[in-house]
Amino acid sequence: MKLLKNTTSPFARLAHAMLIEAGAAPEVELVNPWADPEALTEANPARRVPALILDDGTILTEAMLIARHATAISPQGSHLRDDDPAKLAIAGLGFGTIEAAVYIMTGRKIVSNDLAVTDFDRHPVADRRRGAMRDSLTRIEAQADRLSHDRMGLAELIVADAIQYLDFRFPGADWRPAIPRLDAWLRDAMAQPSVRDTVPT
Repeated sequence: MKLLKNTTSPFARLAHAMLIEAGAAPEVELVNPWADPEALTEANPARRVPALILDDGTILTEAMLIARHATAISPQGSHLRDDDPAKLAIAGLGFGTIEAAVYIMTGRKIVSNDLAVTDFDRHPVADRRRGAMRDSLTRIEAQADRLSHDRMGLAELIVADAIQYLDFRFPGADWRPAIPRLDAWLRDAMAQPSVRDTVPT
């Protein structure tokens, strides 16, 4: 199988991390979605990563669908098959955090065509997205003891993804909530290849 991704997309990272946890070792092809490379446009008409090309030619798109496939191909008894509603609730909060962060970055691209230019960040919609990130991380912080330190399931991978994407895109942001328990948890989680080897760059 081949995974089309880039090194900054939190959605592509989630797909890759889930495949690693499932024991898969996909060939990775790095692409720039903004440049509409042929490999990506042929694989995914939506022109975004991730896209997973299976050995039989089937193409899966969207992070959560690839995550579902990773769960399906994981060994029986795998921690990826944990459907604990409390963990799914945490995963939902983390995924909302990721989507809010990506929304702001997309807004920057639309307004300034430059992800480093922060004019869009003053828009009321951007302020709402920051509030969503802040409140979601605060709620996850209160449930940090539910996260495993060495078994990276969907919830753990999404939370790690959310925190590190936020810090990657908004370094030193004064609106980032204090999440000492999650920060300590993440330091432990970084020992796992699915987290350590997929950090955004």
